[in-house]
Amino acid sequence: METIAAVVVGYNPDIKVLDDLLVSLSEQVALLILVDNGGAENFLQERPEVKSFVKYLSLDGNKGLGVALNAGFQLAVDSGIQYVVTFDQDSHAEPDLISELESAMRLAKSRDEKCIAVSPAFFDRRDGKRIPFPFYQSVNGVIAPVFVSQDSSGLVRADALITSGMLVDTIAWKEGIKYDDGMFVDFTDTEWCFRVRDQGYTLYGCLSVEMGHALSDAPPVKIFGLSFFRYSPVRRYFFFRNTVAVCRMEHTPMCWKKRLSIALVLRFFVNLVIDKDKIQSLKMTARGVRHGLRKSLGPVH
Repeated sequence: METIAAVVVGYNPDIKVLDDLLVSLSEQVALLILVDNGGAENFLQERPEVKSFVKYLSLDGNKGLGVALNAGFQLAVDSGIQYVVTFDQDSHAEPDLISELESAMRLAKSRDEKCIAVSPAFFDRRDGKRIPFPFYQSVNGVIAPVFVSQDSSGLVRADALITSGMLVDTIAWKEGIKYDDGMFVDFTDTEWCFRVRDQGYTLYGCLSVEMGHALSDAPPVKIFGLSFFRYSPVRRYFFFRNTVAVCRMEHTPMCWKKRLSIALVLRFFVNLVIDKDKIQSLKMTARGVRHGLRKSLGPVH
């Protein structure tokens, strides 16, 4: 396999968490790119020798996750690198994470030449418990969580993967299947996954590789055994807007349109209970739904 690059997207990060991630990745990849959507410019102040290894790209303001990922991929592709691992700023990379993902990709491609990306199983690093979230797989229109693999490799087919920790073959990106700039944040990864699968590519999760990650502004709330993420009113806007928009896209599988629509109704009522600023959250949710129906994407407006 060719050399690997890592693209980390930052936006007002916890500098300590970001620095730890960059230090770990600097020892595992040939090219390390930090794309700054704002507030990450003070990274690695106490580790200048590592900072000099990082290719820093400022977007001069928050342009969104899609723009940042595309910018990172462009740098990697221009450097002749075929494989990119993408990361959010709030993940933790074990010293062997990249090598394990590389092995998973090699194995997946040996079995399925259309494999375009692999991902570790992730758990909430703030939860105090190492309980991985499942991957999801649809068979005959039925979506089911996958907790175990049928072989020792831990590989499982997945309908979608999250941005952080995803090892991607850039061939699809070079073919024009880039990240949607308009999604801005939520569902940027899911929408891309649905699009590459619509073009015949496949995705695999690897249950034998785990990664700590923070999925929301605060640890999820458990209700009836289900996890609900606590977001700010602005993130509620993006979540509801983008969910509605994804449900209206032709490349989104019908079974996922149904699942996401039902889940959105459930989340609406749960959010009324768990959100701190309920009135503002409700207003931003309503605005998000309106804009999603119109497919009016981009920054909050």
